[in-house]
Amino acid sequence: MDIVINKEQLPEFAKQHFGHLYNRLGEGIYSSHETLKEGDVYLLGLNPGGSGHTKLGEFMNNTLTRTRNSYLDESWKNGQSEYAQGAAPLQKRIQGLLQGINQNVVDVCASNLIFTTSKSSQDSNFNFGFAGTFWPFHQAVIEIVKPKVILTFGNAKHLSPFGFLKSMYYDENNLDTFEAIPAEHGKWECYGFKTKFNGRQTAVIGLPHLSYYNPNKEKILEWIRNFSGL
Repeated sequence: MDIVINKEQLPEFAKQHFGHLYNRLGEGIYSSHETLKEGDVYLLGLNPGGSGHTKLGEFMNNTLTRTRNSYLDESWKNGQSEYAQGAAPLQKRIQGLLQGINQNVVDVCASNLIFTTSKSSQDSNFNFGFAGTFWPFHQAVIEIVKPKVILTFGNAKHLSPFGFLKSMYYDENNLDTFEAIPAEHGKWECYGFKTKFNGRQTAVIGLPHLSYYNPNKEKILEWIRNFSGL
């Protein structure tokens, strides 16, 4: 079912649908509120990691005034290093990926399949049912953005944004809509399929997780552009 609401209704929609999770630590839209408009790409990771997060409810209340982009304007750190704004390896890979498919990073709406934080994707809460709690919010955003492609990083069959979308929207009887190409990194692959959201054809592309994989290879970028019609 497609969910059609306007941008201004998103914070209240989240409050009504997230239940007690509203009080957990987490984040929603990673990009500026100005990306909540029609655009070519909806970028989707798995969930927020790291530390320093606020309660999800507080973050969602700021959705309509947020001007920061997590991949450009934040300083990230891990157990070994602390990086300047936008200079962490994952941030740099996201920037290169979007620029490589002719997108301005500041214009791309970005989020995560699951909004609550964890130290690891192996968290026992992480399953498709848990992801489904947040999916109505994504459906609402997709109807605002109307992307040509939903670009995910993380493409394992289980426990990934691509795996979730494939289980929800891929028609197993229409094999012609699915493609897989070598990721040019060991035995990893990149996947894509085409589906429809509210009658619009939309490509869904799954890359290996960008914490471990650099997608900025011309063959990969060209395939993304061609498959998604960018």
